[in-house]
Amino acid sequence: MNNTETVNVVIIGGGVVGLAIAAEVSRRVEDVFLIEAMPRLGAGASTRNSGVIHAGIYYQPDSLKAMHSVRGARMLYEFCEQYRVPHHRVGKLIVIDSADEIDAIDALKRRGDENGVEGLEIIGRDSIRKLEPHVASPFALWSPNTGIVGTEEMIKTLARISVERGAHLLTGTRLIGAEIRNQAAMLRTGREEFAARVAINAAGLYSDEVARLFGYGEHRVYPCRGEYAEVVRSRSDIVRHLIYPLPPASGHGTGVHFTKNLAGTVLIGPNARYVERKDDYERDRAPLGSFFESASRIIPSLKFEDLRLSYSGLRARLLPEHDHSFADFVITHDPRWPRVIHLIGIESPGLTSALSIAASVSEMAMSALG
Repeated sequence: MNNTETVNVVIIGGGVVGLAIAAEVSRRVEDVFLIEAMPRLGAGASTRNSGVIHAGIYYQPDSLKAMHSVRGARMLYEFCEQYRVPHHRVGKLIVIDSADEIDAIDALKRRGDENGVEGLEIIGRDSIRKLEPHVASPFALWSPNTGIVGTEEMIKTLARISVERGAHLLTGTRLIGAEIRNQAAMLRTGREEFAARVAINAAGLYSDEVARLFGYGEHRVYPCRGEYAEVVRSRSDIVRHLIYPLPPASGHGTGVHFTKNLAGTVLIGPNARYVERKDDYERDRAPLGSFFESASRIIPSLKFEDLRLSYSGLRARLLPEHDHSFADFVITHDPRWPRVIHLIGIESPGLTSALSIAASVSEMAMSALG
């Protein structure tokens, strides 16, 4: 791009959601650009997570999270089959500590059923042991359509599709200024200023800051760190599927759980720890003992020496730590500038929802273009 060029669509943010939007929008219109501040695509939350394809059980009915998770999971499985992205429909157990919690499991199933999740079943101890011999739980909710995906491969595939469809992907390009001039979004980076007929803010952790550049300050993103431990390779046969506890009463995340990724590594986590900085991945990491305490309630045969600290990621939360209410995705036209579309607070199930969100945002962009 040069200083005088006007393009059709600029997407701000090169994570999985931004790339999914680029792939979908470039299928429908020319002159699509994506700018990413980091030197590599998908370097943030998109690849620092569990890689789970969520079925859509947890989210409030009629919410964007519920709709995009359920629709997005179907789309993602089809995408992985079509483009040979590594994935596994491995299935998930949501377990309880005692029979006193059976009502909570039943409530989760009803919510999942209402959201359109297929195949959910409450199973007892014998069925649990057949699936997971090491799990100690009297009842569990079985979700056969929950899976895992290779996030790096998904990112690379979306980038390749976008480029093949004519999109331009610019890494190391940070947005530092924005304004509306002559009905176009004037975007300024460290190297250039250019105009976009439609601007799409998919900047993840920084989406609130990008929104404020346009004068839209309705939302604040609170960085919430999720840290992981992993089980040593010699004990990786301790789980076969995804194993989750009941969601914590705090409302922050789905609880410390077991994920066996495509490489065969068993991850334990993530926890949920609010931090001040949006780049604080490592300072004051939680001790291994906190992971062991949570994980050993699910698998009593797990030993402390089986664990090692692993990586961490940051979630884009829309609520502060003390607020335990539900926060939905924000996907909206800017109230003053309808050709600017904001995506704010796209945390989990953002990976699962990416293709579904892209389909919806593409419609919004086409409508804005007229």
